[in-house]
Amino acid sequence: MHKPFHDALLNADSALPAGLTNWNQTDGEHRFAVYRNNVMSSLINVLAGNFPVVQQLVGEAFFRAMAREFVTHHPPITPIMLLYGQTFSDFIADFPPAASVPYLADMARLEYAIQSSRHCADSQPIKSDRLTRLVEDHYALSYTGLKLAAAIRILTSDFAVASIWHAHQGSSPADLSQINIHQPESFMLSRPALKVQLHSIDPGAAEFIRHLSQGMPLAQATETTYPFDPVAVLQLLIQQQAITDLIDHSQKKGALQ
Repeated sequence: MHKPFHDALLNADSALPAGLTNWNQTDGEHRFAVYRNNVMSSLINVLAGNFPVVQQLVGEAFFRAMAREFVTHHPPITPIMLLYGQTFSDFIADFPPAASVPYLADMARLEYAIQSSRHCADSQPIKSDRLTRLVEDHYALSYTGLKLAAAIRILTSDFAVASIWHAHQGSSPADLSQINIHQPESFMLSRPALKVQLHSIDPGAAEFIRHLSQGMPLAQATETTYPFDPVAVLQLLIQQQAITDLIDHSQKKGALQ
């Protein structure tokens, strides 16, 4: 019963589950259709709440039609609706009607990253004296990595997605006329004081922070494809309370004391 009910609930073309009747034994088709519509509308509303800028970029009617297609083929797999839409960006990238807005998939990727950063586990920043001792020990830099807060996200786009997102954060209609849409951007999400913040960074900084998140020692992590200022990036990470611990790679013991 479960699968036929599930299929019929998300697809109006599916047959009504066998044996489904009203409380008075009459045909339940009409009432099931109402229930199906309510469930679909609720899930579309969840996506609209999780991806508000995506909706603003294409308009409510287009968004709801696109979201309906997504819900039909990618229903929730968890009751936690705050994180529904993890694959929405991939769906948009392969959704032909959205091809005229080439940065739409990346915007969905950014908005989901914001949502997941907002709801991930809390963490405490490292004490400053431990970082001071590390910086003063040049040898330790070769085998010490930095553990980053769970809320940190690094994203890159071939489009000015961060600038477009910022333009939609005010109460007045977004003005994109001064934004070079085709300008690639890299950015970091952090969550100090329980509020997600978006920071534009250069490609070298993005690669450096990615290396750190993969557990690389500091010295090795600085060997990026692009030039960047490691001091400025470390200052940003400290300011955003993004460093939570030190990782000792010399003897694979874990966190340094």
